[in-house]
Amino acid sequence: MSKKKLLVIISVFAILLVISLIYWITSNNQGSFPDKEELIKEINHIFPEANVKVIQDTIALDEKHVFVPFISKENKYGVSHWVWQRSEWELASVNTGGEPRSWRIEDGDFTTTHLVWNISPETPIEKLKFYLIKDRTFHITEGIEYYDPGVQLEEIFELSDTSYGVIPLPDKWSSILASYTMLETARQPDMFSNSFNIENYMYFGWMAYDRSGKVLPPDHSLFGSGFTGGEEHIEYIRFLDELEIETVD
Repeated sequence: MSKKKLLVIISVFAILLVISLIYWITSNNQGSFPDKEELIKEINHIFPEANVKVIQDTIALDEKHVFVPFISKENKYGVSHWVWQRSEWELASVNTGGEPRSWRIEDGDFTTTHLVWNISPETPIEKLKFYLIKDRTFHITEGIEYYDPGVQLEEIFELSDTSYGVIPLPDKWSSILASYTMLETARQPDMFSNSFNIENYMYFGWMAYDRSGKVLPPDHSLFGSGFTGGEEHIEYIRFLDELEIETVD
C-alpha cells in the first residue's frame, strides 16, 4: 500500500472517529429540560386538543424520562411524558385525561415501571387501589391436567393535596412479573423466545373509593384523548369492577 493511500485511510478513520465522538457526547449529555412556557407551547403545537393552560410539575423518573401533569383551559387534568432521545427532549405521549397509567421506562426491566395519574380534586375520589392480577387457568393436554394458580396483589394509595401522583411499582410486583416471564420462557423457549408478552398473562387494574370507602364508578372526566408515539411502554391501567376482585371471607 502506498504512503498516500495509507494517509487517506488514516484521515477517513480520524474523521469517522471525531463524528462518532461528537454524536456520543451530544446524545449522552442532554440539555436542560424545557421550562413551563416551552412545554405549554410544544404540547399545544403537537397536540392542539390539549389546550394546556398550566404545567403543574415536572417529575423526573430518571435522567431521560420526565412526567409532566397539566391543566387545560377547559379545566381538564391531563398528563404528558417526555423522553430524551435523538439529542433533544421529545414529547413521547400526551393525553387530556388523567386516569392511571403505567410507564415502564426500560424494556424488560419491571423495576423501572411507574404508576402515574392526574385526578381533578373536583372528583369525589379520595383513594386509589391498584391491583396486579393473573387469572387462574386449567386445561387438559394429551390427557394431562394442568392448573396454573391465579395472582391478586393490591396496594392502596391515599390521594394527597396534589392532583397528580407518581409511584414506583412495588418491589414484590416487579419480582413476580420478572419471575413469571422467566418461567414461561423456560417452559416453552421456542414459542416465547421472541414473542412473549407478559401483558397477555398478567395485568394491572385499579379501583376508586370515596371518603367513606365506597367504590366509585368510572368518572368520565378522567378519560381523554391523546397519542403515544415511539417505543415507550405507556399503558392504560384497566378499570375494575368489584365483581372482578376476589375477596377473602
